[in-house]
Amino acid sequence: MEVMDISHVEVSTSPFLEANTSEVSLREIRERHVIPVFLKDNEPTISQVEFVEVVAEAARDVFGLGTTPIPTVRVSHPIKGRTFDARHKKAQDLLPHEKTIYNERMAFMLTIPGITDEIGGNTLELSVGGVKAYNLDNLNSVKGSPEHFKVFVGFRNFVCTNLCVSTDGAKLDIRAKSLEDLYQQVFLLFQEYDAVKQLSQMNQFTGYFLEERQFAQIIGRARLYQFLPRELKVEVPELLINDTQVSRIAECYYSDPNFQRQDNGSIDLWKFYNLMTGATKHSYIDKYLERGVNSFDFTRQVQGALESPSHNFWYLR
Repeated sequence: MEVMDISHVEVSTSPFLEANTSEVSLREIRERHVIPVFLKDNEPTISQVEFVEVVAEAARDVFGLGTTPIPTVRVSHPIKGRTFDARHKKAQDLLPHEKTIYNERMAFMLTIPGITDEIGGNTLELSVGGVKAYNLDNLNSVKGSPEHFKVFVGFRNFVCTNLCVSTDGAKLDIRAKSLEDLYQQVFLLFQEYDAVKQLSQMNQFTGYFLEERQFAQIIGRARLYQFLPRELKVEVPELLINDTQVSRIAECYYSDPNFQRQDNGSIDLWKFYNLMTGATKHSYIDKYLERGVNSFDFTRQVQGALESPSHNFWYLR
């Protein structure tokens, strides 16, 4: 496998993921972070750097890239430790070489150069990436146990770095026992992804509008959804965003410079969708992709309800 040039980190003015994450370079992960092991045989897991390299290699092969774009990497939930020799030292006295660390959760994104489009005046760039969350793995096992990965291919909205990803562009439960196994599954996802179809679906969003009262009704029902009894919730379209994110959508409806409402209070579904994807950026890494996919599916269902007013869509009933 070709090793990526990881000499620096691409710093974004608007991060693709916020919440409790911080931005790091792959070089820092490779040179400073330890690799978790399977506890029963002390064999290493697939490292975060190897994961990024596999996804980048699959992207190069599918999209015919000559070089690999520098990925933007965000991490959270640091697991800190120290070397044996420093076991009795006070924390403030530890030297750099006596500290150990790895981050339990990591997400990354890299942009595929030259594949762009425009929707609603926003430039979209084809992007790929993934999520590695060790909390989803059974590390109390042996090497060869399935490890969990999440991978996506979709479009990044350049104006805000919101990720636009559909069900067909994400695999949320890849289980791989080796780098070769992981590569094959990622390659297949990228190969089968239909960018033209997703662009067409998102472009349709610009032709549908929610009136202010309809937007308000969706927001209100979205709050109610969190508290529905289980027997009622299974009959309602799933909505994965939490109450805080619903509030962020409502706030940005009035204040977001790119996606706020029109003067008459109406908002098209493209802007509504981006208010949702903007809210999902404030998610823990291990929930980020699911909420992004759900935002796309939910907006499509709103579109269906606007096309057929008789459609029994609970959020607009």
